[in-house]
Amino acid sequence: MLHAALVLLLTSISFAQVDLSLLAPEASVAIAKQQKITTTNATNSTEWFTLGTLYHAHGLEDAAIETYKQSLAIKSTDKTLYLLGVAYARMGDYETAIKTVAGIENYLPAIWQQGYWNLDLGEFATATSLFKTAIQKDPTCVPAIVGLVRVYLASNQSAKAIPLLEDIISRGGLHPYISFLLGTAHRRVGNDELASQLLSAKTIGPPVWNDKWYLEMTALSKGYAAELGRSAKLIDAGNLTGARTVLQSLSIRYPKDATVLNNLATVFLQLGQLQQATETLQKAIRWEPRHAPSQLTMGYVMQSSNKLDLALAYAKKAIEFQPGMSAAYAFAGRVCFQTNSMATASFYFAKAIELGNSDFVIREMLGMVLLNTGQPDKALEQFDLVLKVSPNNTGSISGKSIAMALLGNANGALEILAKAKVAFPNDPRISRAWQSVLKIRESQ
Repeated sequence: MLHAALVLLLTSISFAQVDLSLLAPEASVAIAKQQKITTTNATNSTEWFTLGTLYHAHGLEDAAIETYKQSLAIKSTDKTLYLLGVAYARMGDYETAIKTVAGIENYLPAIWQQGYWNLDLGEFATATSLFKTAIQKDPTCVPAIVGLVRVYLASNQSAKAIPLLEDIISRGGLHPYISFLLGTAHRRVGNDELASQLLSAKTIGPPVWNDKWYLEMTALSKGYAAELGRSAKLIDAGNLTGARTVLQSLSIRYPKDATVLNNLATVFLQLGQLQQATETLQKAIRWEPRHAPSQLTMGYVMQSSNKLDLALAYAKKAIEFQPGMSAAYAFAGRVCFQTNSMATASFYFAKAIELGNSDFVIREMLGMVLLNTGQPDKALEQFDLVLKVSPNNTGSISGKSIAMALLGNANGALEILAKAKVAFPNDPRISRAWQSVLKIRESQ
């Protein structure tokens, strides 16, 4: 146990480092009140823990980490260790997060959460072991089952994912994210018709998992979460200037919060304000250098600034910090496509799809790359998969026709293009494909 005088010294140092003027008024009042309580009860680990959760709930991870540590120095509890690990993960330090919660055996989210952190690090074998451990403890643990499914999808074992997902659905677990994963798995094993049905709905992220300790902490948020959610709704509605106003206000109160800064930079990028986006992301990366989404958004900004070497470098950084980020692979593929690095583009596009990217444009671009690298048979497979989901996609109709012609079926390709010319009389891709197929037929 810490000596009382030492604890009081640590208290004064910790409190001095947190500028409450940057928070919403209701948040700063709640934290200031708890700071006074903690000062009065400086050897009480519970008061330190409560203060840590208030910091954590309002995006002050640095302060939360130090405060949780002080609580643990007085008395160690699994709950404090777990939230400390979550705070480290929020900062992008997955390795320390894993080490912090590794000894927690009787709180199921601590086990499957480690699985997700290892998955983000690309440690598939360790992630598999952790997810299976959680499932052994509770065979109905959906977060662990979904985590195991994601490992199987990422490691080319899609057939193993299907029965797991079907079991979730049979128990009433129907959710768009589950349907997306099941559609992805069926597509990988060649069940294209069923996959197309499952993937036709709008894809959304995973549901909120049952994690009592984490949800108790986030419930303490006063202003932050609500405003962050409001900005997301404004972006979805196309009100970028409204979202910018909300996020700029949040960034003043939470100047070190990478999520807020990254979202604000994304809005700046969409508004064409590249300098503001760059400066905002520089702040985010300075405070949280391992925050993969900020690295990726900086890549988008560099691409918009026509600095393609830097764009690819930031995409690679995002992949380094979060190897399971399919969006980073997709973006890296696009940049390589722009620079005519077709073999490298093919690798990134294929990896993005392997990790669950459902954007048919990425699959179409992979088809184009395969076509340009002398692999018309593989290209044809990709275009066919796109057309099952989007039958009127003229880019894939054109690509399929050229692939067919290169494979010796130019007449069949011209039949497809003739129908497309009637359906899409002014589409330049169809016209170019028609001329290309005629040239290929003449040369055969």
